[in-house]
Amino acid sequence: MPDVDVSSLDARQQKLVENARRALARGNHDYVRMVCAEILRGQPGCVEVRRLQRAARVRRSGANARLARTLGGLTALPFTLGAHRRDPAENLARAEKLLERDPDNVPALRLLGEAALGFDWPQTAILAFEAIREIDPADRSNLLSLGEAWLRAGQPGEALRVADEILRLQPVDGDAQTLMRKASIARATEKGNWEQGGDFRTKVKADAHQPPAGPPAPATPALPPLQPTAGESPSAVAPTDPLAAARERVERYPGDLEARFQLAELLFAAGEVEAAIAQYQHAQRHPQWRPAALLGLARCFRVRGLTDLAVVQLTTANGELSAMDDRKKDVIYELGLCHEALGQTEAAIAQFKAIYAEDIGFRDVAAKINAHYSAS
Repeated sequence: MPDVDVSSLDARQQKLVENARRALARGNHDYVRMVCAEILRGQPGCVEVRRLQRAARVRRSGANARLARTLGGLTALPFTLGAHRRDPAENLARAEKLLERDPDNVPALRLLGEAALGFDWPQTAILAFEAIREIDPADRSNLLSLGEAWLRAGQPGEALRVADEILRLQPVDGDAQTLMRKASIARATEKGNWEQGGDFRTKVKADAHQPPAGPPAPATPALPPLQPTAGESPSAVAPTDPLAAARERVERYPGDLEARFQLAELLFAAGEVEAAIAQYQHAQRHPQWRPAALLGLARCFRVRGLTDLAVVQLTTANGELSAMDDRKKDVIYELGLCHEALGQTEAAIAQFKAIYAEDIGFRDVAAKINAHYSAS
């Protein structure tokens, strides 16, 4: 069964949710915890209620959170051993017991995420895995689980962002490349884009009006399907594999820079970095996709260890983007990572500061800035 929306609750429960929201704003954390526990007993898949519950638990834990987390991690060990052999209901009950004591207990959060996936509650799983990411941003196993949960939730764009995050931590990671490829294919084929086509610019405009859910992932715009010429069967020109379809389109229309950008994205996702570089270099001549193509080039260069060349591409892209939107922040963040890789600490911090001044919640810039000044 899927995650439960608040609108699906009965009138009394919806009223309780509203009361809990107001109580949370007033700092009445015990009331929020009591109300959420009552609702979740009957509707355990209601992710919004679980978010309220977590917020109340985290705020209530306050200064004791660090000590509780340390003790909780040890206490959780017997509960989580062999969790994969238990049914989701048992895992959920164990996770709830531990999280009531310590909301940042990582093994318990992982148990909650696994139980949620067992119940087919991908949004609840995302809540659990995102909480772990806040505690330990470099937990590779958790990031992979988070990416898979985003795919289960039907949001391949978010899965792409997570895969890209893993590849920033570890440029050569087969599991992350697999996740990126699956997400790229899901994103390219969602809503029948590869089978049914559609107007490309209309789709781009529609996407542009959607509120961003996080740092932008490399775009994978849909392209119209190839049309058979006289004497050709449809199967000869319409491969079911998006990468094969993108290759064939570029072969047929080498001057189509939009098609080259699409191919570059899919090649990079498939781990064909050299081939992706060539297509990004062509695609950067397209004014609409130039910043994204430069960012793609930089990521390719960084994967290959050519970090100095990546800096050149990112500096160019940064100069061409005026508004401090998510695209520019993504470029600046990547530039900061490159400076870090080159051992240029001050240059890296300067980039992260530029983002911090505009958006303290962007990725882990706050943690990077705090760590820098703590070490000074």
